[in-house]
Amino acid sequence: MEYRSIHYWQYEPDVQEATILEEAIAFNDSIKSETFLTDVADFIGAHTGAKFVLIAILSDDLKKAQSFAFLKDRVILPNMTYALCGTPCDQVVTQRFCYYPLNVTQIFPDDEELKNQHIESYLGSMLLSHKNEPLGLIALMDEKPLANVAFSEHLILVLSPAIEEELTKLKEESLQTIGL
Repeated sequence: MEYRSIHYWQYEPDVQEATILEEAIAFNDSIKSETFLTDVADFIGAHTGAKFVLIAILSDDLKKAQSFAFLKDRVILPNMTYALCGTPCDQVVTQRFCYYPLNVTQIFPDDEELKNQHIESYLGSMLLSHKNEPLGLIALMDEKPLANVAFSEHLILVLSPAIEEELTKLKEESLQTIGL
């Protein structure tokens, strides 16, 4: 997997954050169970405070995404397939990373899910295949500005290789059944 550096170049984790990042590294090295993606989404939600955490696989044409972990307040929501056009997730596909600290519903007025959930802030990051091609995405969303965005981004980057490995395995196993 490609190493991707953090966007906040002067960010230095404090002692508590460094401990969480060490836990994340250990989490990466743990044996993967069938609940790995929801477990990692819960871990991210617990340590970033994000109300929503989404992990999804992208379709080959990069026009749709299929969630494999979708949590609200650390509670698992039903997985879904959705079109990317008109969503902040579409920006993740083109930019590899995006952050909207406020007013994301106004920036993406056609995204009904953002409106329905009263989402105001969004942080999204691309997940890549072993060939360095778009594979999926991870998004943190909240009704208020996300706390400590630099740490959230760092945590996602630490966990990305294990998430990417799991999504690659799932995509290979289930590409036909999810219709992507």
